[in-house]
Amino acid sequence: MFFSPSSLAKSIDGAALAQKVYDRDNGKDSYAIVKMLLINKRGKKRLRTMITATKDYRDLTKNYIRFTSPASIKDTSFLTWENADRDDDQFLYLPALRRVRRIVSSQKKNRFVNTDYTYEDLERRAVIEDNHTILKIEKYAQHECWVLESIPKNLKNTQYSRRVSWIVKDIYIPIKTEYYDKKGRLCKKFYGRRLKKIDGIWTVMEAEMHDLKKKHRTLMKYSGLKYNQGIPDKVFTKAYMIHAE
Repeated sequence: MFFSPSSLAKSIDGAALAQKVYDRDNGKDSYAIVKMLLINKRGKKRLRTMITATKDYRDLTKNYIRFTSPASIKDTSFLTWENADRDDDQFLYLPALRRVRRIVSSQKKNRFVNTDYTYEDLERRAVIEDNHTILKIEKYAQHECWVLESIPKNLKNTQYSRRVSWIVKDIYIPIKTEYYDKKGRLCKKFYGRRLKKIDGIWTVMEAEMHDLKKKHRTLMKYSGLKYNQGIPDKVFTKAYMIHAE
């Protein structure tokens, strides 16, 4: 099904849709166990496991990741503070170095611990940073979706020239996103699969990031997911990255 841009504008515009995606209910906090599978272009697989936690503080959201296996990456952890009024703060803890280092802006295009996600991909872009246009409405993976194009206002603070996302109507979850590089070439695809309602919140239970240039994929499966558990504030500190208890 296709709608003209003029008819779409009467219902919702691109910026408003992007804001609904950004503001959708993710609970006051959340916790999950994740199995991560890395698959290279020859089909070789590497399995990792990790835990993730998120907590909202009104104008600040904090995200925590800690790898639990294999031994080569165990206890490596990553912390993001999503700031409302300035660039996000990101920190990486490497057990071998026994120190936390800050990820600076010039490093955000780099791959996160050899996955197909870059540090930039692990941030949520503020709606105001892009110009948003609804291209059409179409069905994807049995879901009626808005197709939203987002083009950066300033190309200096991103590695992508545009993103196109398939947003499930009514629940505002992206289930597919195409990423285009600075030369306008499609370089990566994200897929969100197995939508499930947990504690009243719609949740993606499986995710895939596919690097088309490297022919490499990162698959993630979520389990044990819980919302609104009252996760302690100490989990989202640099000290906890080093001395998790």
